[in-house]
Formats: sequence, C-alpha cells, structure tokens
Amino acid sequence: MDTTAFEAMERDGWADPSIAKYYADAFSNATRLVGQELASAVGSSPGMHVLDLCSGHGAVAAELVARGAEVTGLDFSPAMVSLAEAAVPDAIFIQGDAMAMAFADASFDAVTIGFGVPHFPDPAKGLAEAARVLKAGCPIAFSIWYGAGSDSAFAWLFEAFGKHGDTSVAVPEGPDAHQLVDRGLADKMVSAAGFANVVVSDVPSEIWVAEPEDLFDIFYKGAVRAAERFSGQTSDVRAAVRLDLANRTRSEGRKDDGGWFVPAPSVIVRGTRR
Repeated sequence: MDTTAFEAMERDGWADPSIAKYYADAFSNATRLVGQELASAVGSSPGMHVLDLCSGHGAVAAELVARGAEVTGLDFSPAMVSLAEAAVPDAIFIQGDAMAMAFADASFDAVTIGFGVPHFPDPAKGLAEAARVLKAGCPIAFSIWYGAGSDSAFAWLFEAFGKHGDTSVAVPEGPDAHQLVDRGLADKMVSAAGFANVVVSDVPSEIWVAEPEDLFDIFYKGAVRAAERFSGQTSDVRAAVRLDLANRTRSEGRKDDGGWFVPAPSVIVRGTRR
C-alpha cells in the first residue's frame, strides 16, 4: 500500500490548531478515562521513565505524571505538542516521527500510545520501533477505538455514511484504523513486533455532546480522516449524516442534565518487551 497521500493528509490535518483543539475538547471524556486505564496497564509509578508515544493533547501523560512517572511525550503535530505542554507542564514533549525515533535502544521503562497506532502509516513497523526503544521485560499499552460492527459512535458514523454518502469519492488510502480490536490480529502483529504476553481488554468509554447534532461536528471538525472524507461530499450529504447521527444519539445515547453521552468503546492492547 502506498501511504504517501495518507501521511500527508495526517501530517497537514493534525498540524491545524483548530482540529487539534476540537479533538482535545470533544474527546476529552473518553481520552481521560482511557488515559487512566493505560497508566494502570503499564504500572506507572515514581521513578519510571515512560514514553507516551503519539501523546496528543496530553491526556495519557497527565495520568502517568499523576502517578509519579517521568514522562517524555512525542507527537508529529506541533499543535498537539503545544496543547500537551500547556496541559501537563511536568512532562517533556517533543515533535517527532514515531516511525523513526531519535531515542537510543532500550531507553524507556514503559511505552503508552493513546489512540495513536491508527495514525501510523505502517502499524507493524511503528510497533517494532516502539519495541526498539523499550527495555527488555518492560510493558507497552495502547488503545484502539471500536469501529464498524460495534455499538459505537464510530460505527454509527460508518453506517450513516453508507446510507447517505457518495462512496465513489476518493480519499487517501491508509491502514484500517480499527483493525487491532481484533484479538487474533492484535496478538499476531504485537507479538511479531517483539512483545510477549499480549492481552486485549475492553474499555466502555463514552463521548459527551451538548446537543445530538454535535456528534457529526466531532468527526467533521476533530478527526482528520472523517474531515477528509466529508469534505468531498455535498452539503446535502453532510446534512443527512448529521441528522442521522443526531437521531441515533437521541434514541441510543444516554441523556443527562447537560447533554448526551454516546458510546465510544475502545480496547487496550498490552504486552511485554521480549
């Protein structure tokens, strides 16, 4: 697969401060919960030096630091690095390429990756690079959103697009963002990258929206792949998908006094460096 166009889309999209900030705010409820789970999965504790790879706006780093770890965060987006630095001043954040890191072999006591693996142009290569910088016997843990076929906002989006969208409009080809929720595939890929004792566990995370119509905007304004797909659609298609997602939120979301909680389950994949 030629991922040149995919890489350019990801790099340029996530460099946009408005997209980075919208993602940070819109997904904050889910990323905070998953950050707690990832910090627990690697046993974050005082004295550990943890690499938070694809650190985004700092949700995982905040949990690692709260438990006493020394954290280095790496992200390819300068906009995300700026958000993380403001949110977690006790961690160090740098801009860099997860596929070819400048760190020496066996530099870290743990690696966390909060929803970053789907942004790798080659997930197998990216996981092998994470293994390279991790000490033998030390843990990795990363998260993946559930996608098609699940009870998930992402699945709702795919289903709405399938009903209303023009599938002939081309978008840059990249790896399946949700492939590693498959236990068998995750075990195979993570083991091949240099890890043992691979375990996949569910996290019942949720997205919060003030109004049901806001769910479409979360994807359109805060997710680069979705924004790219919908930018090539007509305004009528976007309106139809927005309405579909709003109706789904009203019928299947969980209402509270201030808004709606929408299911956004994920998995955590963990392993130990051989």
